[in-house]
Amino acid sequence: MKLFITGGTGFVGKSIIPILIKNGYHVYGLARSEASVEKLRALGAVPVRDDLTALSQNTVNALNKCDFVLHSAAHMDLTYDKKPFYRMNVEATKELLRISEENGISKFIYISAAPVIPGSPIVNQTEAQAGTDLPSALYPKTKAIAERLVLAANTDSFKTLALRPPAIWGPNNHHYEDLMKNVKNGKWRWIGGGHQILSTIHVKNLANAVLAAFVSNKGGEAYFVTDGDRRSMRHTFTEILKAEGLEPGDKELPRSIAVVMAHIFGGLWKLLGLKSRPPVMPLMIRLMGTEFSVSDTKARRELGYTNAIDFEQGIQELKK
Repeated sequence: MKLFITGGTGFVGKSIIPILIKNGYHVYGLARSEASVEKLRALGAVPVRDDLTALSQNTVNALNKCDFVLHSAAHMDLTYDKKPFYRMNVEATKELLRISEENGISKFIYISAAPVIPGSPIVNQTEAQAGTDLPSALYPKTKAIAERLVLAANTDSFKTLALRPPAIWGPNNHHYEDLMKNVKNGKWRWIGGGHQILSTIHVKNLANAVLAAFVSNKGGEAYFVTDGDRRSMRHTFTEILKAEGLEPGDKELPRSIAVVMAHIFGGLWKLLGLKSRPPVMPLMIRLMGTEFSVSDTKARRELGYTNAIDFEQGIQELKK
């Protein structure tokens, strides 16, 4: 079984590749730089030197050898600069879909994101309950557009699926570097107290969902995948931070004040055309200051998805 993966040197990719190999998959990984080539080799994958935003014959040659594609690469940032979001998340996905189908790929799995659904708060929401509007923030908006392209491409001979993980966690997660920096500097505040429920998924559980998706005969569907329990954002991140030797403290920021600050900073950044990250923005409030919980019953029922690890085991793994 041979597959082609994008984003293989990111947090998700580098965590999943060894699990795929252990389960019998021969992995080809897209590599934009020589540094990425070496990282993929160290993980046990075959590097394919190319640029996702300008795919060449190198990728076509690799796809001709593969049965499956796992598309996990994305531009994920907290800025208001539209171009990189649309170039990477939408246009690159559209092109990868096209050449994958043309070159005999039988199944295309897209790592989407739970926030592609609109609305706030989100309370134990299922796929059937989700609205059809696009979210406003650039990251979930462009991921939602890409997800729609993926699902629309599904045919009997070219199966496509989208997995929608919420907050992904696990060892060596660089996405939490800013959080840890703020904790170290004493700048961390629990928005609204942090007691709202936040769905999460350990990266090993996400790997299990990917494995289940590859062997499933389903196509044209999107699936929420989570750790399967309900925990407050405060409990989750307190345990993660403590496992890293950090104490987040009890300082809080009222949600109402955070919302006002987010809109003020957002207005300024848009007005001035700034491409840097603002201190706070509405997407942060939506995901970290308001309940965001989804149900993965559909994935467990239709794909046969099961956990590889529970929350307590994941925390012990972080401590090691």
